[in-house]
Amino acid sequence: MTRKSVQQERRQQIMEALHKCLLKKPFDQTSIKDIAAAAKINHGMLHYYFKSKDDILLNYIEYVIERYKTLFEDWIHSKRDSFKSSQDILRASFNFMYQKITLNRDLSKIFIEIWGIAIYNRKVKEKLQKAYSEWIETVTLTIQKVSKDESASARLSMGLVAFLEGVSLLSVILDQDEMETQVLLKDFEERFLKMINNR
Repeated sequence: MTRKSVQQERRQQIMEALHKCLLKKPFDQTSIKDIAAAAKINHGMLHYYFKSKDDILLNYIEYVIERYKTLFEDWIHSKRDSFKSSQDILRASFNFMYQKITLNRDLSKIFIEIWGIAIYNRKVKEKLQKAYSEWIETVTLTIQKVSKDESASARLSMGLVAFLEGVSLLSVILDQDEMETQVLLKDFEERFLKMINNR
């Protein structure tokens, strides 16, 4: 395993600091000094690593997507010998996405705000487009283990990601009970698997 450089560690520290800040107040009310304080570094140091507060946000989006993609890929790789069928892989993948992403209220809260920013900020929108495209591609590769139709797998992946993001949004906005959300997710999973099996 390669050791992270001091610069990589510092950048990660700043990403995690922005995450903490966004849980307390909106991005437009978060200052460079707030981020620096959360990262426990001098605010002048932030400019050594990032050009601006917007640059930190753009890197944060990339950081989050890359983090979850890597977690997912590492997890699926570590479990590959324990799966008896492609259905098992898909079920386990659903469970991973629910537990790590969809039901992660902190992450959902932050991404609701980022979606709002993306409506008026072209760079944030482009970064989100790239990030979601990469995530959909990762999900597509998993679905292709069950459905060999590449174009159908890509459409199903986009639909799955959109559905899970929508559930994530609604569970935060409606302050929905996690058990209720889990029942909805399991029901959706069964219908999704049935639909794939009937293809």
